[in-house]
Amino acid sequence: EQSPDAFWPALVSIAREIPCHVHEVNRVIFVLGAPITETPRVITPTYLRKEPLEQLREADAIVTEVLTKYDLLRSLAQVPVVLFPVGFGKTDGRSIGIRAFITRDFMTGSPALPGRDIPFEALDELQSRILSQVPGIARVALDITSKPPATTEWE
Repeated sequence: EQSPDAFWPALVSIAREIPCHVHEVNRVIFVLGAPITETPRVITPTYLRKEPLEQLREADAIVTEVLTKYDLLRSLAQVPVVLFPVGFGKTDGRSIGIRAFITRDFMTGSPALPGRDIPFEALDELQSRILSQVPGIARVALDITSKPPATTEWE
């Protein structure tokens, strides 16, 4: 049986190809945790107000704490934390996207690979802490899109 880290390079390769062939897609994420059983069809209305801002701040603080604990702040060029309005079946839920990114020049770059650039333990801790400590968060996703085709930050 192969270890889980053996699959990440193949996933990133697929993520690189999807936007080249499906032009409406510019971002590919891997949703951590249990498999998704239904396609999400509900978008949670999200406005620049106190609750979503607090969710984002709390998740960002957890990400910074975990990256610091695992000594990843210098090896990862940038790690934007994004709140997106998909609850994956959770009423009024939102989710957190994490874009751990490796680059030298920000003109091109690649996603940090679990098991190689980010320890699996760090990802597990990120997911479990965000889901247990940030109210209203349904799922945590890892952005696995290279640049190009994607931009460094989410728009």
